[in-house]
Amino acid sequence: MTRRSSRTPLAALTLACLIEPLAAATGPVLATDADTLDPVVVTATRTARTVDQTLAAVTLITREDIERLQPRTLPELLRGLPGLDVAGNGAFGKNTSFFLRGTDDDQLLVLVDGIRWGSATSGGASLELLPPAQIERIEIVRGPRTSLYGADAAGGVIQIFTRGGAGALGGGSGLQPSAAVAAGRYDTRSARAGLAGGNDRTQFGVYASQFETDGYDVQENGVPAGFGLSPVQPDEDGYRNSAGSARLAHRFAGGTLLEASVLRSEGETEYDGAPDETEFVQQVISAGLLVPVSDAWDAALRVGESRDENDNFADRTFFSTFDTTQRTASWQNVVALTPAHQLTLGADWRRDEVDSTTAFTRDSRDNWALFAQDEFSAGPHQVIASLRRDDNEAFGVETTGNLGYGYAIGERANLTASYGTAFVAPTFNDLFFPDVGFFAGNPDLAPETLQTAELGLDVLTPAGRLAVQGFRTEIDDLIVFDALLGSVSNLDEAVITGGEASLETVRDDWRLFGAVTVLDPENRQTGAVLPRRAKQFARLELDRQLGSLALGGSWIVQGERYDDVANTNRLGGYGLVNLRAAYALADNVSLRATLDNLLDQDYQTIATYRQPGRALFVTLALDTP
Repeated sequence: MTRRSSRTPLAALTLACLIEPLAAATGPVLATDADTLDPVVVTATRTARTVDQTLAAVTLITREDIERLQPRTLPELLRGLPGLDVAGNGAFGKNTSFFLRGTDDDQLLVLVDGIRWGSATSGGASLELLPPAQIERIEIVRGPRTSLYGADAAGGVIQIFTRGGAGALGGGSGLQPSAAVAAGRYDTRSARAGLAGGNDRTQFGVYASQFETDGYDVQENGVPAGFGLSPVQPDEDGYRNSAGSARLAHRFAGGTLLEASVLRSEGETEYDGAPDETEFVQQVISAGLLVPVSDAWDAALRVGESRDENDNFADRTFFSTFDTTQRTASWQNVVALTPAHQLTLGADWRRDEVDSTTAFTRDSRDNWALFAQDEFSAGPHQVIASLRRDDNEAFGVETTGNLGYGYAIGERANLTASYGTAFVAPTFNDLFFPDVGFFAGNPDLAPETLQTAELGLDVLTPAGRLAVQGFRTEIDDLIVFDALLGSVSNLDEAVITGGEASLETVRDDWRLFGAVTVLDPENRQTGAVLPRRAKQFARLELDRQLGSLALGGSWIVQGERYDDVANTNRLGGYGLVNLRAAYALADNVSLRATLDNLLDQDYQTIATYRQPGRALFVTLALDTP
């Protein structure tokens, strides 16, 4: 979902880095005149770089992509992208796992506007609870980034940028309203509204959204499941999400840039079991300051807080609370030693806290880290090297590194190779869950460690942009449940070998995007396939613009997977055909429709949990460019 750009010298991005916060290192990219350069991402290197200069496998999803695809949920938007597999306990706010190149969702780091987001107890981020209406763009970086971000960025990083302001810092101004209402199957209805503004020094944006659905009965009733028979609860499992976000950025006369953002999503989701309902709050607050110390030195400070809060109920009676908070601070310095040589030095701090009705044996931990990255190029050669040292009071010191090399073959191809190490921190559940008879945390756990090697080729062909990557990841000290001990231990090892390819082309009024991923995620101890990962999956999108009418379709194919570690419960593969259309009724006003699961496929990605059937959704939207 992003095109390959031509190679750009490091020096040509120096000004862009001042405004696109290279600053916030992990901060949002603000619209600037630098947008006329090649597409720029910040997640892969914590600095503003064109896609080919990151020496990483990157997928970029823009607001235009979101409007074109019309997803109701984030899992819909991400399913089948290169290297990215999704498995869920149903749709519409139900628990969902995201496997990036076969790694688990607690081996995936999720950032929102540069701030870590996720649960300190379970280790994953509830991406299913973040409405697409609040998202401006998404950067997906595949491969280890622990040497830049610390624990859990082992499989890669997904960074979500909330919607920003209008105009451009350095040009443009005005107000841009937006709004939409939608309705569809399962008595689903939604609405969103927003207002953005800006001038040559200030941008702001305020957005709100509401999504409700009566849903459907997500779990088969009374069939064999992981723990005996599934519950008999033949009711509709609904979902409600109310969300809002705001963004403000201001550039002072001396070039200093100040920006802040907030995102809050709250609501309730119903499911089968005990408990059978969760009231949730997901919140991220971020603030950043970029100071251009000199023509060659930029210093940035970013602070923030994320919250993952859940109150659980069984038959409308309170059952439990699991609230976690992550507070972070980052100080980063980027120094241009020469036009083609850049050094990044920084320090990170993070504090995780748990507040729960479950009496964890420990409810907080701190992590301090120092990191450095060296980027330089000479002719067709480019090298990026990074090193990081983390000191966590719960499990000690970990050092990780990454080395990447790129070779430009003329102006149309780029060959890359990289090797990186990573670690995954044990969660609070793993370490500190109290002994409840059948399970207890293990305070002696060591972090999981990973080593990944990758080769890639990125080519601009007459047919479009072609990207191919091959990779191998070895995981040691894999944390697994030990039934004999009633706890978790560092028992297993795993190897994930795979490849992915994507092609994107835009010709006249046609657009084509295709991606295919092949994996062999093996538990080295048993020879079994790691559970809930499809070994093959693909995605194909085709769109055509016919004057005021836009037509499109997607075909998403998933191979078989196993629901258990012993590979005794096989889930068959499936293929989804989704259709979409949009008609411009007037300037900035459009009528849109999607027909999902055209063939009404009956499929599951987690045993006994149904996915939605054929569904029509219609949207009336106002979007000011």
